[in-house]
Amino acid sequence: LERLGASAVRLAWAAAVLGAEAAPSLAADVAALEPGEAAEARARLTAARVLTGGEEERPLRFSHPLTATAVHRSIPPALRVAFHGQAAAVVAGAGCGPKAAARHLLEVHPEGDPAVVATLREAAAEYLRAGAPEAARRCLERALREPPGPRERAAVLHELDRCPLPARLATAGRPRAAPARALGRR
Repeated sequence: LERLGASAVRLAWAAAVLGAEAAPSLAADVAALEPGEAAEARARLTAARVLTGGEEERPLRFSHPLTATAVHRSIPPALRVAFHGQAAAVVAGAGCGPKAAARHLLEVHPEGDPAVVATLREAAAEYLRAGAPEAARRCLERALREPPGPRERAAVLHELDRCPLPARLATAGRPRAAPARALGRR
């Protein structure tokens, strides 16, 4: 990958961070590449069979899942966090919605940003409407670590309290019924 040049590395890293959302323009923005530079990098990555797609804004995809995993793991941890922060801003700016941004905000370090708290709360509400309470809970727990201001903290705690617990946790403290055979019944 490094032999393909710095811009190709950055574009591959951006595609790995974006995952299924890797529209070429979004990946170029996350990688901080000009359109011409991004097109050249994409051509090199395609010729090397690292990436496929990208024509006419079709999503960039890795040629193999193992390649995607290897590229993602090759990103230095601090840069990965920075790329996720950039990806959150880019997907939000592109109108991809709070859930798309939240996926990346879960990976960045808390900085006390009220906009991050608001986005995570919006994503949590969408996840609850979609029947995904565990994802909503992750967003709200991350929002608490940002942290929100005192009034907003109370609202986040209230929303978190309204999230149903996953079934495996909801029954964890309850005693299990003994099997009928153990009680002498058949």
